[in-house]
Amino acid sequence: MHELSIIQNIITIIEDIARNEGLVKITKVVLQVGELRQIVPHVMQFAFEAASKDTMAEKASLELETIPLRVRCNACGEESGVQNNVFICAHCGDTSLDIIEGEELIIKHIEGEN
Repeated sequence: MHELSIIQNIITIIEDIARNEGLVKITKVVLQVGELRQIVPHVMQFAFEAASKDTMAEKASLELETIPLRVRCNACGEESGVQNNVFICAHCGDTSLDIIEGEELIIKHIEGEN
């Protein structure tokens, strides 16, 4: 369950941000997660609830936004999404693709009280 170690690191980061912003409590966290991160949302929620106990983020809500997978074809330069995990350019059929979105894990937003 790699979600727990990810969440533990995120809690450390958001507590630092909250302290720097003068917050005493974190009430909401919004994360953007790329499709390729293979994050299981309900496991991430469970990990957040467990890891946030006795922290500034205890009882905070966690919102996950998915960033879809996007690729750029090295042959024709076109960008497209990926359907059914088939890594083939939708425009020319080439398989030489670079991932341009979908691997991210971003703390988009935190809310809290001061």
